[in-house]
Amino acid sequence: MTEDVASSSPDRRTYRLVFAALVAGAAVVRLGYVAAAKPGDEVVGDQLHYFGQAARIADGRWFEHPWMSDAYSALHPPLTALALSPVSWVDDNLSLTQRYAMAVYGTLVVAGIGLLARGLLGRWVSLAATAVAAVYANLWINDALIMSETFAAGTVVAVLLAVYAYDRRADLLIAGALGATVGLAGLARSELLLLGTVLVVPLTLRAGDLAWRTRISHLAVAGAVAVLVVSPWVIRNQIRFDEPTFMSTQDGLTLAGANCEETYSGDEIGWWSLACTRRVPIPEGADESVQSRIYREEAVDFVGDHLDRVPVVVAARLGRGLSVWETEQVIRFNQFEGREPWASRIGLWQYWLLAPLAAYGLWRWPSRQPRWPLLAVTALSVAMIAFVYGIPRFRIAAEVAIVVGAAVAIVDVAQRFGEWRAARSGATVRS
Repeated sequence: MTEDVASSSPDRRTYRLVFAALVAGAAVVRLGYVAAAKPGDEVVGDQLHYFGQAARIADGRWFEHPWMSDAYSALHPPLTALALSPVSWVDDNLSLTQRYAMAVYGTLVVAGIGLLARGLLGRWVSLAATAVAAVYANLWINDALIMSETFAAGTVVAVLLAVYAYDRRADLLIAGALGATVGLAGLARSELLLLGTVLVVPLTLRAGDLAWRTRISHLAVAGAVAVLVVSPWVIRNQIRFDEPTFMSTQDGLTLAGANCEETYSGDEIGWWSLACTRRVPIPEGADESVQSRIYREEAVDFVGDHLDRVPVVVAARLGRGLSVWETEQVIRFNQFEGREPWASRIGLWQYWLLAPLAAYGLWRWPSRQPRWPLLAVTALSVAMIAFVYGIPRFRIAAEVAIVVGAAVAIVDVAQRFGEWRAARSGATVRS
């Protein structure tokens, strides 16, 4: 295959028109889903925090606890609530307004995926990736929820765009952009700061045309800019809370619910249990940071006492998170976060189709630019599922790589089919 993966690429004008039409289609899918399925839909699960936090910010009460007076909150990093705050001043059906805003942000993510594929693999793959992203339910389901997955996907795309820009031209300015995108990703979901470890560190240190001193300076600049981006949030947390708090106070609660009797055996193995967290004694008046520390200590103690169960639990988490085990139960559990079973089922079927296509596409990778960054974000998603618990939304960073890889496969198969038909037609004419 050529870099464009096709024998004849559409001209620039045609490409732009089709790309715009596909992005418009993505908007129709997302806005239509919100209009059809979400009016009056209850705000549940983690959505409650983002919903209330955005409304508080819109009222000028920055990061106060959504449901408690005279208290502050850092249950989640701030980007989602900040992005929703400009539309959160309305009083009538605020949750629906926020959902429409999320649908618009999700449409921008689709466009970003298309542009990422364009820079890597040419116009045909770009159009295929945009089309797949437009209709892929594991993206548009999240784009109707008041949660962080849409911004996680968007910032992963931004990081990858910066990664490939640096791979093409390693200079100090792009290194700074790398750090900025990683910091922004961490403000969407705290674990995405690890993109600095799995992408930025190897990328800068293996820049073969640069002297080692230059490589180290680029890495230092990227790290400094990332720290600069997250520092206002981290400094605020250090001031507001009793215990040292960096990106979030959610880690303790998450770990306690994922490491307990219910999630280490039985029907909920590899999942997360709210009942487990409710059994942990929390002193009255403890702020979020103190609660998180207590939950975290409880989880660490439980894991230490049940090390023999860890391999089985990790396997169960991976089976659930990668949608190869207990899929119907996961679909049922997904309802607790606002995902309709029919939508989750569409996402499951599409994932089963796209994942093997993505593996084929990454194997057939036609670009001179490396595929390892896409593999790295996929590995990070898998590691997070293994470490935390098995829910498909933790796969969100990998979904970007799945879409791009599947697009490569689709174009490759189409090209091969076209070549086969042309050869068959020629043979028929000769005969």
